[in-house]
Amino acid sequence: VRIERVNGHLSDHYAPSQKVLRLSDSVYGSTSVAAIGVAAHECGHAVQHAEGYGPIQLRSQLVPIVNFSSKIAGWVILLGVAMMSFTNSATLCWIGIALVAMSALFAVVTLPVEYNASQRAVAWLESSGMLKDSELDGAHEALQWAARTYLVAALSAIVTVLYYVVLINNRRR
Repeated sequence: VRIERVNGHLSDHYAPSQKVLRLSDSVYGSTSVAAIGVAAHECGHAVQHAEGYGPIQLRSQLVPIVNFSSKIAGWVILLGVAMMSFTNSATLCWIGIALVAMSALFAVVTLPVEYNASQRAVAWLESSGMLKDSELDGAHEALQWAARTYLVAALSAIVTVLYYVVLINNRRR
């Protein structure tokens, strides 16, 4: 796996198709506990790919579907709402909601991927001796908070789907 420096803030990621670990300026050039934790977390994703970790494989398969569905979902729902005015049929709206649900599914599948990468990072940081007790605790806490952002994203995606379901059901009455 190659390691590259990338511009941006919070732009750290592992690109499996190129087998490249990309670290932002604030992580690549830093020896802070948080930066080391982030780098180890991204390495966790590389290990997930190398080991064939199921949830990351599923997430990778969902990427093209989610990219497509997220581009057209809003338009499909909008067109469906317009058609409901004339035909009283919500079929197109439900198709749009299913497209939005793909993003929610992606967010839910992402949860075990992110939590597992953080667990791998902490385990490696501990076994390697790279960080000592309080530093290890700090890295663990930072990674836990980062993982929680994915939990919030998943909950938000689910609530968005529910919002559209309620919206369409109320328009049909």
